[in-house]
Amino acid sequence: MSLALKQVFNKVMTFRRKRKFESGMQCFELRKKAQASLNAGLDLKQAVQLPHGEDLSDWAHVNTCYKHFYYFVTEFNLIDHKELEPLVRNYD
Repeated sequence: MSLALKQVFNKVMTFRRKRKFESGMQCFELRKKAQASLNAGLDLKQAVQLPHGEDLSDWAHVNTCYKHFYYFVTEFNLIDHKELEPLVRNYD
């Protein structure tokens, strides 16, 4: 086998290398915050639980419609971002 073909079938390396985030980057800060919240002992099952008295299909429908609306509006800059801030705060 040629050297190039051996490198393709090398079991040690993958085609996509793992990302290494440099400190100071937004991805690094988000990953650090996510790891801190997961290591804090939070119960993720409780955090994503459906609110009492809500129907699952209605809840999913409203959230999906809102996401589509928000992404459509931000994609085409139909509304100023300052006007969308109250919606984002209510959604989070």
